[in-house]
Amino acid sequence: MSSAWFGPCPHCNVSLSYLQGVSGSKMNPQCPRCHTVIAVTRPTFVKADHSRLSLMKPTRPMPY
Repeated sequence: MSSAWFGPCPHCNVSLSYLQGVSGSKMNPQCPRCHTVIAVTRPTFVKADHSRLSLMKPTRPMPY
């Protein structure tokens, strides 16, 4: 059975979607931003979560 949860990358704090038990899942997924391997207990597919605000500060100022 597949499941999903949302959380930050433990290394760079960018918002991620963790999809467990779906095709393409790996035991050593990498963060799409910092490319560091994330420790998981089940095969997981990790992707950037653009639907939520990131915990990171923006790298460039927002245009007004």
